[in-house]
Amino acid sequence: MIFKKIKLLVILVVLFFTASSVFAVEEYISNIYKQIDQIFIIKSESQLNSVLSDNNEDKNYYLIENYTEKKIRRLIVNNDYDFAMTAIVIVIENNIDNEQAVEMYSVIADAYKLQQEHEAEVEYQRQLEVARLEKEKEKQRVAVDKEYVAAKNTDSGKQVYVTGKETNLTSYKWKIDIGLADISFLYDGVGKITNLHYGPAIGFNYEYTLENKANIGAELFASIQPLGIAISNEKALIPLLVDADASLKFAPSALPKFFLTAGFGAIVTGKPTDSVEIKTVADTMYTPLVGIKLERIPLGRVKVDLGADWYAGHLFYNNIKFAMGADMNLQFPFADLEKVSLSLNVGIRDKFIMKDAGIENRASLILAVGVENVIR
Repeated sequence: MIFKKIKLLVILVVLFFTASSVFAVEEYISNIYKQIDQIFIIKSESQLNSVLSDNNEDKNYYLIENYTEKKIRRLIVNNDYDFAMTAIVIVIENNIDNEQAVEMYSVIADAYKLQQEHEAEVEYQRQLEVARLEKEKEKQRVAVDKEYVAAKNTDSGKQVYVTGKETNLTSYKWKIDIGLADISFLYDGVGKITNLHYGPAIGFNYEYTLENKANIGAELFASIQPLGIAISNEKALIPLLVDADASLKFAPSALPKFFLTAGFGAIVTGKPTDSVEIKTVADTMYTPLVGIKLERIPLGRVKVDLGADWYAGHLFYNNIKFAMGADMNLQFPFADLEKVSLSLNVGIRDKFIMKDAGIENRASLILAVGVENVIR
């Protein structure tokens, strides 16, 4: 009876230590499995080699190896041959006698080769299609270049393509302003003269685009106003003020609205030599002029022109120290026809003359109808 009890006790002790050992083995193997799972997620070659090399002398290494091969087979199913090849080589390097791993390597290598050939063929076909599309685009581009030319829309500054028939509409721009009323005010500080008068005026503006490299053009203006009636030798005469200038202008493509101007102007005072009323008004002055101008500055639908000129001719007149002019124009479009656009223009022009004895100023308010070609 005692021997049976002792035998039973020995069996229980053996079972206890065996179970503890099994549980211990399962725990550390499970931890290694978790490491391998993480390695295959991040696809770390160095970490996989480290795990296998650190444990390849372990009696349970076959379990680690089998689990690694299982993960490799999962990669094959997902067509991830890159890391599958890397991983199976690491398995073989850590156990050269693993025939199953060697066979798996052969299978992966064949499948990997087929995949690379397939991908190469797909890429080759893609390149052929890209080349075909590019060739087709080139044909279309050549056809477009034959029929269309690039032209700059001078209002927006953008480049557009138009047919040869339309080129003239975009390469140049012209505008005529017909002054319905030129209301002028003459002030002479020497003779204490103030005179309000009016007369007709006309302006012309032309601009041409040189292959989007620069804008060049010309501008003309002329106005004439009677000053009223003057008495000379007991005769009634009508003195006239004439304002006229002509200038060329240039704007670089980088600043298509900013022009440098140079030209010639005339301030003509048609007065009798013995006229008492306007005898102190400056006589006729012909002058070269240089200046700057900003054109078609948009303010909503309104376009604004600003300009200033220096009259170099004052250097040649003894009684004039300095002379300049300035102008501003507001353009209000009100009708777009097929080939021309109509606008109402409100302009201000001013001539400032500094004389030896005082100043003279000639200011004008001009109401005009503008006619210009349509920009496509």
